Amino acid sequence: MRPFFRIYGDIIRHADRLVPGMMRPMWLSATGPRTVFFWGPAMKWVLPAICKQCVVLAGLIDVLARPPHLISQKQSLVLALSGVLWSRWSLVIKPKNYSYLACNAVLSVSQCMLLWRSLNSEWKKWQDEKAHIEQPDYVEKRAGWPFRLFVD
Repeated sequence: MRPFFRIYGDIIRHADRLVPGMMRPMWLSATGPRTVFFWGPAMKWVLPAICKQCVVLAGLIDVLARPPHLISQKQSLVLALSGVLWSRWSLVIKPKNYSYLACNAVLSVSQCMLLWRSLNSEWKKWQDEKAHIEQPDYVEKRAGWPFRLFVD
C-alpha cells in the first residue's frame, strides 16, 4: 500500500506546479482533486460510464426508454432510498460533499420516476380490468339489445 501512496504523492506534487492561479483555490480546497471527496463522486459518474455499468446514467436512460412492465419496483424503491440516504450523508460529513449530493440526488429522482411509471402503469391496467369486469362481453351497447337476445 505504501508504494501507491508514494506514487500518488509524486503525481500530486508534480501537478501542483501545473495548476493555474485561478484554479488554485479549488485545487487546495477540502473537497478538491487532491482528496477522495473529489475522486469518489467523479468515479461514480465517470468510471462506471466507461465500463457501461453506470447506475445513475442507466436510471436516466431507463426513465425515457424502458417499458413500464419491465421496471422492477423493488429495485427502484431500494435505489431511490439509497440515493436519499447517501444524499443526506453527503451533507452531514465534514467537509460537505456537494458533488456526491448531486450524484445521489439524480439517482434518487430517476428511480422515483421509474417507480412512479411502473405503479401508474399497474394502476391503469387494474382500472381497465375493473372496467372490463363491470361490462360483460355478452351485453351489446346498441339500442334494443335485450330484444336481440331473443331473436337468435
